[in-house]
Amino acid sequence: MKYNLLKKIIGLDNFETQNDNLLYICTSKNLILNNEIIYDQNNLVSFVKDFNGNIVFSTSDNNIYFYDSSTTLLVEDYSLSEKKYNNEKIYISKRISRGVFETFLFSIKENKKTLITEIPWFVENEYNIFCNGSVLKKENILNNIIDWEINLGDCGVLRKILGVINKKLWVSMYRGGIDKNKNTLIALDIDSGQINYQIPNNYDISDWFVELIPEQSSILSIHGKISTHPADSPLIEINANTGEIIRNQRIESLYSENLKIGFWKVLNDKIYFTANKDVLNGTHIGVLDYHTLEILWASKVDEMRGGFIDLQVTENKIYALDTGNQLHVFERV
Repeated sequence: MKYNLLKKIIGLDNFETQNDNLLYICTSKNLILNNEIIYDQNNLVSFVKDFNGNIVFSTSDNNIYFYDSSTTLLVEDYSLSEKKYNNEKIYISKRISRGVFETFLFSIKENKKTLITEIPWFVENEYNIFCNGSVLKKENILNNIIDWEINLGDCGVLRKILGVINKKLWVSMYRGGIDKNKNTLIALDIDSGQINYQIPNNYDISDWFVELIPEQSSILSIHGKISTHPADSPLIEINANTGEIIRNQRIESLYSENLKIGFWKVLNDKIYFTANKDVLNGTHIGVLDYHTLEILWASKVDEMRGGFIDLQVTENKIYALDTGNQLHVFERV
């Protein structure tokens, strides 16, 4: 396996990829899709995508637009959340007074707004999951009834909802202060809200760099250590169906090369990653075999500006954004 640098795009604020399509906001606040400017008024604020291949974006004058092959004004005097509800609905907000906003769920198909009091952290076809600090609750979408509510305060503060597999809702919990390294993962029964599994907090689990990997039916946690010397990139894999610890180890192939992992993504039995050799800044991009953890390919990234702040991958390309607004695009050869 080998990748070559395909191109470097300078002056980029935010980006998304899908099937090798690249959508991004440039620093001049225009919206660009695959090198074609699709909005050029220099006042773009944010966008959401994956609307069956279409795009919704907002501008600094509080207008929201829909783009397929042309641009259509959806709604005026509202701001757009970068988090969408699903492929048919988005979140929009309207300023009522200084510091006071109302939030709505907006149906693109029906051109209809519905006032909401909070945005769910997780959405499925039949229910929403809401979070407030350590309190989780499940709402039935069909009748707007709260099915269950649970306070997980004894385990810390909710950091991340990983997803649902076989009716188990996996969440990441974070503790601050002297217990800041005692993170834990919890699996709840999605129907009752009862705790099925709780991973003990004596494992070196990341509160943020942890994901549900559906194709492996597992939870994967990997995070690097800050050091100028070789240091662990501890990997923990958990069976998402049983809560069993499958792997608990350092990644020897990275350790021997003095690479501390940063961002990572899993695709087709491979772990794509950024890594660093010095204290803070990312310097390398690479690929690990998911099962053996051997390095399949790794390369130092030249002419970087600061560290990496985002990593996205497709079947044949790796996209890594640095803090200097440079997008490094690598293509498989």
